[in-house]
Amino acid sequence: MLTLRPYQTDIVRLVHESWRTGHKRPLVCLPTGGGKTALAADMCRRIAEAGTTAWFLVHRRELMKQTLDTFALFDIPLDRIHVGMVWTALRQEWPEPDLIIYDECHHATSLTWQRITDAHPDAFMTGLTATPARLDGKALGDVFDRLVLGPTTQDLINQGYLSPYRMIVADVADLSGLRTKGADYDRTDAESRLMERAVYGDMVKAYQEYGQAQAIYFCTTIRHSEATAEAFREAGIQAEHFDGNTPAKDRDRLIEQFRAGSVQILCNCELIGEGFDMPACDIVGMLRPTQSLTVYLQQVGRALRPRDGKQATLIDHVGNIQRHGSPSEPRDWSLEGRIRTGRAVTEEGEFAIRYCSNCFAAYEVTKPRCPVCGTEYVSTMEEIKQIKDVKMMVLEEARLAREKAWALSKEALEEAGSYSELCTIAKHRGYKTGWAYHRAKARGLWVPY
Repeated sequence: MLTLRPYQTDIVRLVHESWRTGHKRPLVCLPTGGGKTALAADMCRRIAEAGTTAWFLVHRRELMKQTLDTFALFDIPLDRIHVGMVWTALRQEWPEPDLIIYDECHHATSLTWQRITDAHPDAFMTGLTATPARLDGKALGDVFDRLVLGPTTQDLINQGYLSPYRMIVADVADLSGLRTKGADYDRTDAESRLMERAVYGDMVKAYQEYGQAQAIYFCTTIRHSEATAEAFREAGIQAEHFDGNTPAKDRDRLIEQFRAGSVQILCNCELIGEGFDMPACDIVGMLRPTQSLTVYLQQVGRALRPRDGKQATLIDHVGNIQRHGSPSEPRDWSLEGRIRTGRAVTEEGEFAIRYCSNCFAAYEVTKPRCPVCGTEYVSTMEEIKQIKDVKMMVLEEARLAREKAWALSKEALEEAGSYSELCTIAKHRGYKTGWAYHRAKARGLWVPY
């Protein structure tokens, strides 16, 4: 028997209230680990009991299996409920839906999702996500018509539904070649180094010092992920890589081995960043820098599933926490405008601008070669520099809170004396891309590109 938590009951009530008041497409925002699949199961059960039809659509095979397992756990019959992947729903001969539920609905603006939505204009629709914005930061008001906000990440931690966590980051004071300010190093210059596309610190050493538990590491490419797994194995740590090309039976086997503890570390490139229920995961290792708040929150959420006595560990080698703040930082979600994020990114959450290896001209990632000198872009692991001689340290939430308070203060614009500090102001105030760069250039300050 499915019994909802109190906040889940409130969300279901608000969704039904939205439908009654003419909002046919509410979007539910609930943090990773808050129980979105249980919400969907309850809504589908209600629809089926009323003699109507519901579709529950996901975008990955693992998520479909996870959903079916959840429905079976709660004895929810599937005779009027149809669970499937988004791209196959167009080919299925299912009955016309009265309700369509989209899991991980921040993908809802993609062409395939839009085709389904357009093909069933009379159906009610509900989206579920922890991050109600596209991967490029744009809001979802062109698809959904009401935002239903659940409890925050910090609320769920306080109530015991999510795990408390600690953040391990690069000690920027340990970077070499820093500018000095008086007799000391310039911390703002050090922090600006974390804007670079690099991996800071020794990942194996950091895991050994702060981890030694079940971990998921997010990497930049398949080759990077394979090399990362090999580096851990060379240190005697059982690690495995898998990706979208790994045969389904091998992926299932690796996941079960991870849950059983015979595999300590799973390395991947965007395979398990969304919706994946991994209570066994105590650690998330970030080896992929991203300017997308959505990508960042989806990834760190893998470690927040609770377990008795657990404290999650977030090991950030690439400055993502510096860019986006802590996982439990309050965020102003909206269906309009653009969610605050870093520099411009593509819909996949990647950097939207790259730099020519020959003439260093900047150009859009959609172009295959440099428009200035014609040098062809070649993707290599070396794009992410390895800077191992950096210590890692525990980052306290209080420091991030002080940073935000300063950035929003009246004095910040006058006091800012570096490009990094201007970036901090832009991040917290939601200024447009390029504001910090142009302001720094106008003041004659050093900028990283």
